[in-house]
Amino acid sequence: MDILGNMTLDEIIYIAKDPNTTTDLLRVLSKDSSWKIKAYVAYNPNTPEDTLQDLVQDKNWEVRASIVENPQVSIKVLLTLYEHEKNLKKPDSSVIKGLYQNKKLPYVAKVILETLFEQWVEYL
Repeated sequence: MDILGNMTLDEIIYIAKDPNTTTDLLRVLSKDSSWKIKAYVAYNPNTPEDTLQDLVQDKNWEVRASIVENPQVSIKVLLTLYEHEKNLKKPDSSVIKGLYQNKKLPYVAKVILETLFEQWVEYL
């Protein structure tokens, strides 16, 4: 909540999830310290690709999982997230499952996910 002054968390979240929020404001909100705000920015279909690329590196799994669920997420961002999760010491199962279920992720990446994270995707 350190970016928009005296607004409450709920007010900022409302702005972050509004698909009519400007891309410039979404970029600003993506730098906030609150993972909740960043998660709503990551899910917002109006969030620009460069901002989603930046959020791929976020430490919070809920922010990264929200990227996967963004209806406008590009294949490029999904592949960047895939590489990021694949290289983590402790990748998050929710992010891996979300990547696996996303229809935009190329088949070859799904096969690799199945191999690396069989315990999380075997039931899909």
